[in-house]
Amino acid sequence: MLTNVAFTTAASLKHNFPNHPENNERVPAIVEALRSAKLLERMTEITNPAAAKLEQVTEVHQADYVQELIERLDSNPTYLDSAPTYFTHASLQCALHAAGASIALVDTVLDKNAQSGFALIRPPGHHAVPGAAMGFCLLANIAIAARHAQKRGVERILILDFDVHHGNGTQEIFYDDSSVLFVSIHQEGLYPGGGQAYQTGINTGQGFTLNIPIPAYAGGSAVQQILSDLIFPSVRHFCPELILVSAGFDAHWRDNLSNLQYSGRDYHVISTALQELASEFCSGQIVFFLEGGYDLPALSESAVNVFRALLGEPSIDTLGPPLHPEPDIRNQLTHIRSLHDF
Repeated sequence: MLTNVAFTTAASLKHNFPNHPENNERVPAIVEALRSAKLLERMTEITNPAAAKLEQVTEVHQADYVQELIERLDSNPTYLDSAPTYFTHASLQCALHAAGASIALVDTVLDKNAQSGFALIRPPGHHAVPGAAMGFCLLANIAIAARHAQKRGVERILILDFDVHHGNGTQEIFYDDSSVLFVSIHQEGLYPGGGQAYQTGINTGQGFTLNIPIPAYAGGSAVQQILSDLIFPSVRHFCPELILVSAGFDAHWRDNLSNLQYSGRDYHVISTALQELASEFCSGQIVFFLEGGYDLPALSESAVNVFRALLGEPSIDTLGPPLHPEPDIRNQLTHIRSLHDF
């Protein structure tokens, strides 16, 4: 059985805007942390992945939205929404490279040249809806990669999103689709809204969206309960053939865009659990995609902990514990489970 881990980067250095939290320091910070931890030499790097083709992008995005982005290339840098999501002369090409890197890493895993992987890419993608940019996201990287995998014959895909913000774009793309189980763990009431527990899918997709909104200051205890009460039973009911993960690290207690209290160890716990499920159902095939995370020390150490989990190494946590006591979420989890048949 393969044990090697692959990664690829799309740092998108030219996609940048002054003083914006989603900036071009994010991916280099993770890579430097991996280098300092002496992990880079233990993994396979997928270098120079091709940019996504427009026909791959339009598997999930409306053609007129893509055309709008093309037409904006000659305009001055601007914001596309109130998040704010910025767009510069380089942004579309950077987004196409991020989506292309996502596809290349999924191909690497499906071709069994690696068992697992992590796409260190930006701009992120899980807020991008079929017809618009949203929440710092231009193209829906993980959704594009999922559709690509399905074209290769993968029938059932789990997409799990542990970014602190609800993965509304991914949900919208797959909301009426029974071939994708979409799970989002996020802080309730936070941007972009939505992601309520009662949103469980429509038509043939009914029951294939699992939203897990949790209150402010939830942390490691909540993670353990969510895994045991919701994630393991729902995934075992679905039996995925491939696991894709929207890995945002803005639920870390240091990140000032939210009020959850995950630690680096919690990201290791989540990743280890997902790796166990991948081993059980998918021959270990699991791919992570970078989403949010804006405090560079927390982002870097949290991402390193995902890699450490994939490599079978113990967690590290140099940033200290959360500051606040955790709320009791047992009643919320009981309610969420009552909405689903697993």
